[in-house]
Amino acid sequence: MTAMSRPKIDTSDTKDQPRPARRVSVRRPAAPPEAVARDDERFSRTGWLAGVLRARILDGTYRPGERIREIQLRNEFGFSNGPIREALQAIVADGLAERAPWHGVRVKSLSEEELIELFQVRLALLEYAAELAARRVSEKTIASARSLKRDLDLGFEQIERSGGHLSFNGALSRWLLAAAGNNALRGTWEKTMHQTLIYVNASLKRSHGRKSRLLCNKLIDSICAGDVPTARQAARELTAQTLVDLGIRGQL
Repeated sequence: MTAMSRPKIDTSDTKDQPRPARRVSVRRPAAPPEAVARDDERFSRTGWLAGVLRARILDGTYRPGERIREIQLRNEFGFSNGPIREALQAIVADGLAERAPWHGVRVKSLSEEELIELFQVRLALLEYAAELAARRVSEKTIASARSLKRDLDLGFEQIERSGGHLSFNGALSRWLLAAAGNNALRGTWEKTMHQTLIYVNASLKRSHGRKSRLLCNKLIDSICAGDVPTARQAARELTAQTLVDLGIRGQL
């Protein structure tokens, strides 16, 4: 085996050698206003379409395992490929959909075991948020609870009448997390729990929310009363009822 040759080092005196010319940076011209407007329009289309897709997944228009086809979105909305693909990527990032090899984007579908595990995490966060909210209950929390209960009642009545779209998607969770006042907890919830709304909504439609409606009120009332044990118990009962209404007999 021959030894690798070392690179030669130039030891000549460079004192009298001419210095290399300084590089002059050239500032690129700013994008014309119309180009900025086009970018803004593209991103607004992306955000709007991502919102439409999220709503359709959460209300059951797109069911778990169903493929969301780019060509159908182009035909329906008249958007180019760019905003459509970015909107699809946004719902993948939310955990609501996934990219499958050779099958494009599909609404995420969970096995019964995976669903139980996901709701175990949901319960842990929900139960602790209920405890924090009950400990630090304020007049603002109580006032907003009245409005929340009215909205929930209207939503449950709509489900009872027609089984239609739930207009209060995530409203209870948002109120609870705001009342808990823990930004780290809220961030964790938003990153990991969005997907559970698919199944929460499905359970409410299936059962018309008859038992869940009572448990939602129990949870809100116990928090407003500052009753920590009852708030935690209500969170646990509400989560368990969701699985029962889905036909799942798992251990939380």
